[in-house]
Amino acid sequence: MRWIVALTFASLSAGAAASVVACASIGAPPGGPTRTTPPALLSVVPESGAVNVRTRGVLFTFDEVVSDKGQGGDLENLFLLSPQEGTPRIVWRRDRIEVRPRRDFRPNTAYSVTMLPGVTDQRGNVLRTGRAIVFSTGPRIPPFFVLGRVFDWMNERVAPKARIEIIRHPDSLPYVGVADSAGQFQVGPLQEGTYTVRAYLDNNNNRAFDLNEPWDSVGVAVATTSPFLELLAAPRDTIPPRLLTVTAPDTLTLVAAFDRSLDPDAPVTPASFVITGTDSARLRIRTVRARAVEDSIQRATQDSAAAARRDSVARSDTTKRDSLRARADTAPLSRLNPNAPPKPSRHAPPKELTIRLDPATPMHATATYRVTALNIRGLLGRARPSSDRLITIPRVRVDSTKAAPAPGAPARPPAIRPPKP
Repeated sequence: MRWIVALTFASLSAGAAASVVACASIGAPPGGPTRTTPPALLSVVPESGAVNVRTRGVLFTFDEVVSDKGQGGDLENLFLLSPQEGTPRIVWRRDRIEVRPRRDFRPNTAYSVTMLPGVTDQRGNVLRTGRAIVFSTGPRIPPFFVLGRVFDWMNERVAPKARIEIIRHPDSLPYVGVADSAGQFQVGPLQEGTYTVRAYLDNNNNRAFDLNEPWDSVGVAVATTSPFLELLAAPRDTIPPRLLTVTAPDTLTLVAAFDRSLDPDAPVTPASFVITGTDSARLRIRTVRARAVEDSIQRATQDSAAAARRDSVARSDTTKRDSLRARADTAPLSRLNPNAPPKPSRHAPPKELTIRLDPATPMHATATYRVTALNIRGLLGRARPSSDRLITIPRVRVDSTKAAPAPGAPARPPAIRPPKP
């Protein structure tokens, strides 16, 4: 028996030594060339459209080991569970990722689980596409969704990655979603009922709404069809706007700037401002408009005058007239850009107003005036009774190098340059 044990030990020692020698030999590393393609999603369990599902979580399986970090952040940023009661648990299992609710799935409830683009493998290859599935823990999946587009209203452009919350009434069950690169979203499936839809720009990427972030909300009834909404995200708070600065481009114009956006539906009239001089005399106001509107009116006036001048020249030249007519006929087609990004249906809410004075009561250089804004309303409907600023009209400076010579004064002789050698 001792001989058998000794022989066995000797055999094992020889095998270990051979292994050491084999490991020390130089050769090509195993595994072939480095992979440069992103991980591929092989399956999702349960399958989309499944009903009467009994499961603890939704399992995404890939064709290789994926990273436990998503592109630019944690895996929690790449998976959405809707409806969502608390932050879902994301469990990484090498080539699988499981999404679990904070508590068990509700009975007789339809769910959607979305994998956003950004899953990476161990080599940094990024999966640029996402995947969404819907299933139900009950016998049916409701057919309705809330669809729409979110805009960054202040900048008049779409808001990719905007967060969407849809609160069902009366139990306040929250459904969630994220806007795509075109600002569009689709959240559901939903049962018929009434909901509050809110979109916000998650600027700090904490997956929660903060009061200083731009947002918009609207109530909607879901019945017979899936509604499509436009949401205009802008900074909104309960503090009414205050007059911040006043500038004077000329003696008949003032530009009043506020610290917050103004309600575009609230009427602003000459009665919304009072302008008084040091003698307490009021200046008469002719118009008050949003600065963007006033600027567009000025551009339209200038374009109209330029067009009138071109028409006058064209009438005197048949060739030019025919050329201008041909260009006018094709202009709408050339200006049409099917690839132009979508714009919100309404202009951005103003923060600046242009005040035009009556020419009979202009402002005077070096004089000081008090400008008072009355009951200017913010986006949430709150109005400040009054706020004011003082402005001193600057003296117009004349460039002496360009001033015309006084009557009777000799004209300035032209500069004499030495001849070139």
